[in-house]
Amino acid sequence: MFTESAAAARVADTDLGATAVVVTYNSAAYLADCINALQDSGLAVRVVDNASTDGTPALIASRFPDVLLTVNDINVGFAAAVNQALTDVGTDVALLVNPDCVLAPGTADALVRTLRERPEVGVVGPRLVGADGTVRGSANTFESFLSVVAGKFGGRLLPIRLRRLVCVGRRRRTYALCLQGPSAPVSVDWLCGACLAVRTSLLGKLGGLDPGYFMYYEDEDLCLRVWRTGSRVLYLPAVEAMHVGGASSGDNPWSVLPYLYQSMLRFFVLHRRRTYPLLRGAILIRAVLGMSAAAFRSLRPSGDGRARAHAWTQIARIALTTQSSGRETACTS
Repeated sequence: MFTESAAAARVADTDLGATAVVVTYNSAAYLADCINALQDSGLAVRVVDNASTDGTPALIASRFPDVLLTVNDINVGFAAAVNQALTDVGTDVALLVNPDCVLAPGTADALVRTLRERPEVGVVGPRLVGADGTVRGSANTFESFLSVVAGKFGGRLLPIRLRRLVCVGRRRRTYALCLQGPSAPVSVDWLCGACLAVRTSLLGKLGGLDPGYFMYYEDEDLCLRVWRTGSRVLYLPAVEAMHVGGASSGDNPWSVLPYLYQSMLRFFVLHRRRTYPLLRGAILIRAVLGMSAAAFRSLRPSGDGRARAHAWTQIARIALTTQSSGRETACTS
């Protein structure tokens, strides 16, 4: 799986000899800029479309006939779609790039060259900035029960001083790396999956991304498994990629929130088993609070109470039905 072969040679004949994998879902508005930047960088491009309804396949066929395209009848999720594309990749390096991510000139070359010159590195990623130039937290530390509760559950429920107390040490220093601008490469726990370069041989050894993650957490899971093989994850802040964020999530954030908690539970089942029961209980409490708040919002004529209530009801159901094996009730929109 994911090995070089003569059958895949058609994706290897590029300037960099590396392949970009892009998974799309209703991202046509961003896709042209993404693919143009990838091709200008000398990358072959492989796109898997997860049943888009915005004309994405037609756009690629008409404007990018040399892009290898797979169109799925249903949305199989990000990780599973990446694995589909990797079966046709015959290069030694694969770049996983979100459709709303545009690589700056020189970024792809630096990522690919780093992997080829530093055999101890398995994954490398650039500094990410938003469309307005603001820095995004592309380098991260592995999550714990406390960091999840403070970061994802906190909001207005936890005092700011308490949230800051949890985000100390390595977590705060890693975030500072993202803010300080161009600097020397540094090893980090994990990198945002909006733009990652990975050795295809290592992906083959790992069996690809874990398809149990429909969306969210597949990047953290991948980097954790890479570290466990003895390879390093390297952050390259001297090169950039512009990432809009949320292009494939739809206009309604409440429709994708259950996937976040579903993936969070899976990550803790697989890698944080001791604190998994605590997380599961915390999610149930948060879901109950969310449903209560949604009930009040539903009384407002222009409120989004129904969407909130539906999302938190799904999240509670997922937490109640997730098993210690990592299997859980699938999200339904």
